[in-house]
Amino acid sequence: MVGMTDGLRDISSAFSSKSWLQLLALLALIIAVLSPTLGGDFLWDDFDQIVYSPTIGDLSKIPFFFGHNVVQSAGGEGRGADGVDTYRPAFFVALSLIHTINGADPFWFHLAVLTAHLLVCLLLWMLAIRWLDSRLAAFLAVLFFACHPVTAEAYLWSSALSEPLAAAGLLAAVLILDRRCGDGKSDGRALAAALVSGLVLLAGLLAKEVVLTALPAASLFLVMVRRVRLRFLAPVWLAAAVFLFIRSFALAGLQATGIDAAHRLAAIKIFPMLVLDGLRAVVTMQPVGIRHLSWEYAGITWLQSFAAAGICIVVLAAAIALRKSTPLVLLATLVSGSMLAPIALVATVPGWGGFGRYLYVPLAVTALAFAQAGLTIHRRLVRSRPRLRWAIPVLVAAVLVIEQVGLRHAIWVYANQENLARTAIEIFPEGPDGWLWLGDVYLEKNDLEAARNCYLEATERGPELFRPRHNLAAALYYTGQPEAALEQLAVLDSLHPPTADGSRVAAMALIELGRWDEAAQRLVQALDQDPDDAPLVGLAKVLVTEHPQPE
Repeated sequence: MVGMTDGLRDISSAFSSKSWLQLLALLALIIAVLSPTLGGDFLWDDFDQIVYSPTIGDLSKIPFFFGHNVVQSAGGEGRGADGVDTYRPAFFVALSLIHTINGADPFWFHLAVLTAHLLVCLLLWMLAIRWLDSRLAAFLAVLFFACHPVTAEAYLWSSALSEPLAAAGLLAAVLILDRRCGDGKSDGRALAAALVSGLVLLAGLLAKEVVLTALPAASLFLVMVRRVRLRFLAPVWLAAAVFLFIRSFALAGLQATGIDAAHRLAAIKIFPMLVLDGLRAVVTMQPVGIRHLSWEYAGITWLQSFAAAGICIVVLAAAIALRKSTPLVLLATLVSGSMLAPIALVATVPGWGGFGRYLYVPLAVTALAFAQAGLTIHRRLVRSRPRLRWAIPVLVAAVLVIEQVGLRHAIWVYANQENLARTAIEIFPEGPDGWLWLGDVYLEKNDLEAARNCYLEATERGPELFRPRHNLAAALYYTGQPEAALEQLAVLDSLHPPTADGSRVAAMALIELGRWDEAAQRLVQALDQDPDDAPLVGLAKVLVTEHPQPE
């Protein structure tokens, strides 16, 4: 046992004396375990934001991105789901630059996300070796962060590129301030570094705005723990103000969501549950896949919310009590809470998907907090309970092994749309989105019967939603049930304004039933709304050709 202890001490010493070797080993290990992701397909929002986007790849559109929201930047109209408005021009600039390499080739987009993730790991490593007095602990903390299966949503999915880009901006700004302005430094170089940190943070905010919510906690930590003078924080806060001005000018306001008081009240109710759900996911490394929290949280009561809030208060109180021995625990607690607060708003929006990517930055800080807490406990055990000195190393080894098993599953989940859809159904079978995705997969395979059944399942779970019922109507028509298709479209028209796609399906079903005049009336109405719709124009020509009374 003594020999093994000496061996571990030698390894730790080698890491300490050759930090560059440890860093290379760390990055090589991360690349090795994540390299299979480069063969993944496009998923979910990738199709709207990359594959079918008329703006991505056109470098002349770069100024356009800085004046429009995410939906418009991708070539759509209006805002996101239920009025959600987001602003990420740097993200779309990055997508366009990647697209110029080889078009909509998923390999290059996955490579870009992996590269950005490695950059975040590098920055986290540089912070870890400054904040933790053990390079081995720093190595393990960054490895834990890099391979976490729940946050894989942020680095195994092309459209999540905004997450590591924004995280890199935040961590780089903190690193610059800590390294050049910490320990009470106040020379001219410190001021120059502070100005650079502001520019870096602004770049990160332009990739994704949510990292702004971590700035208060990071500023508090830098001042109270790392002894950064307040005046050196002025540039990062100025950068935040500049970003808010740019965003407000581009989107005609600051609001992202939270349309009314009822919406905001619902967000307040689910917020404590969301925080505890995030903590559970970080610790258990489950569930893996895209979650739709609006469906999962629909049944939360105020009693459950108050109970969850009580637990959150206890956790915060414990973090405050431990702030002197483990200050990173308090930082992780504050960052996690502040960054999940705006997510509570979008988590009330039906159909809004995502969970793991929202934990990406909180996990980065939490990984360092776990390492600091583990080091503290381990050293106390070595002094007071030497027989238990192996407890923490064994626990760390077990966690990393379990994490790698979870990562293998995550790589499978994010490999293609079918796996993602099946996993969404497995996570929450009562939600409509997984069934809708799986129906689209079957439709792509031309398995119309299976697609129809999936759309039926989705419609039963979300009867008010447009896309499941529209797709069900189309599937019913193509499987020889035009009457049933028209019934679904009638329900759809009572819930939503008629669309060109819906009118086309309705007209085809009416033609199939020989109801020529009704088909002509539906087509005329649709063409009045959208005269340039090519499928409608083509169907009108067919109608004129086949109508028994074409005049």
